[in-house]
Amino acid sequence: MKKKQLLIKNNSNWVKPFLVLAFIFLGSNANISLAQNWNQIIKSVASDRGVNDFFGYSVAISGEYAIVGAYLEDNDPTGGNFLENAGSAYILKNNAGTWSQVQKIVAADRGAFDYFGYSVAISGEYAIVGAYQEGHDTANGAFLGDAGSAYIFKNNAGTWSQVQKIVASDRGSLDYFGYSVAISGEYAIIGAWHEDHDRTGGNALSDAGSAYIFKNNAGTWSEVQKMVASDREAGDRFGYSVAISGEYAIVGAYAEDHDASGGNNLSNAGSAYIFKNNAGTWSQVQKLVASDREASDEFGVSVSISEEYAIVGAWGEDEDATGGNTAFGAGSAYIFKNNAGTWSQVQKIVASDRGVSDDFGYSVAISGEYAIVGANREDEDAKGENTLGNPGSAYIFKNNAGTWSQVQKIVASDRGAGDRFGYSVAISGDHMIVGASEEKEDAKGENTITGAGSVYIFKNSGTNGNSENTLGNSLTVFPNPTKGQLTIDFENTFSHLQLTVSNVLGQEVFQQDYVSGNKIDLNLEGAAGIYFIELVDGNNRARLKVTKE
Repeated sequence: MKKKQLLIKNNSNWVKPFLVLAFIFLGSNANISLAQNWNQIIKSVASDRGVNDFFGYSVAISGEYAIVGAYLEDNDPTGGNFLENAGSAYILKNNAGTWSQVQKIVAADRGAFDYFGYSVAISGEYAIVGAYQEGHDTANGAFLGDAGSAYIFKNNAGTWSQVQKIVASDRGSLDYFGYSVAISGEYAIIGAWHEDHDRTGGNALSDAGSAYIFKNNAGTWSEVQKMVASDREAGDRFGYSVAISGEYAIVGAYAEDHDASGGNNLSNAGSAYIFKNNAGTWSQVQKLVASDREASDEFGVSVSISEEYAIVGAWGEDEDATGGNTAFGAGSAYIFKNNAGTWSQVQKIVASDRGVSDDFGYSVAISGEYAIVGANREDEDAKGENTLGNPGSAYIFKNNAGTWSQVQKIVASDRGAGDRFGYSVAISGDHMIVGASEEKEDAKGENTITGAGSVYIFKNSGTNGNSENTLGNSLTVFPNPTKGQLTIDFENTFSHLQLTVSNVLGQEVFQQDYVSGNKIDLNLEGAAGIYFIELVDGNNRARLKVTKE
């Protein structure tokens, strides 16, 4: 990108400020990046980490608790009773800002190759763990290979105990029940994308897929409904991804081929289906597809829903938000909003630094005004530098008056090649958790174990994104708003300062280094809108928000 030269004036006769920036302390280990509100606060690994456990393959978070799946882990909570790939999950708790592992959980009837922990979800005092290759019914009998199951755990005074194993009412071999799981309040939804039959148990179509709704009745979770797509066909893989929030659920079918009207066949374009709870009955109310759907986009590989918004990932999609600039497998995600019961696409989002085979959209999560999208094969750090093979990244988007804009790219503090950071993502309130299932080092960056896996927790600093300053100076910027020309005035002389200007999408439009000075005159070129100016001096920084008219 072409850099523009700036003029620095070192005199003291300038008019004093129109805007005085507040002094806000930030930890020196915060990620230095534009508009960086979300900061990594901890890296966590399993207490008994082992080779190819894939800790972090699945993650979920709710309030002060998080759950992490390690579906290839082999041992029980005591570290004994080896069963290959039986799987496990780990509970983390936030204690006064520090997230620590408080428990390892396994299935009461654990068996080799069950893949317990392939999917996880948590809501309030309940957690659910999928084991899609588990073969027995709730009494540990009636074996059907890979029928699948899921396990409900409840928090009792800080201890999470298995309270129930659940299976599908019409379970069959190779159904993969538990491949995806989600929970919200008194309802849970379980995906079984390999299941073949309709709601009545007839009309077999190979891998058409299904999902099952369970309800908590006085502590007992019972199946209340089996759901299938209204236009189900063989190979659609309905149930590959699931999510639920309040009275709505969403189910992804990434291999589905038709548009919302059932026409315009495009192989593996993908779709997602919205279901609504009406007096206890969940009915399909809408089929969602991308506005620019194409073959092999795999829209629906990931889904998430929160109140009036839903997000759907399409990791195979190739074009940017305008439909141009093709980059094979760069990936995208789509935001939908509920307007009086009708869900409409309001935006397509892509990474600000999108590249070929990034897999942006392989994982998605949304909560309130924030969404996070994982790109587990993305190669550059948060500044677009230091290329490594598949370390992975994730992108944070914020809803500003109905428009979702990228506000941050996040990477692991100890990113390494092949880590796959962003393979799984989750968000709850002011915390996010990101899985890196193939990361190798422990929390200190030591003791390399291939495929052990890790997770990273990020916290929203709570700043308003307008200004923050740890340079130790009282900064002023004027005029603001500006027609383009503005001045940044420093109370003291700075040294070795880096200035970066980015737009509201997080895209860098200018960067310049300065040796010393006490004032910067800047010609803010580009279209009218919001811009962010970041000033970095070692571990200290300041961030300014300016409006160009």
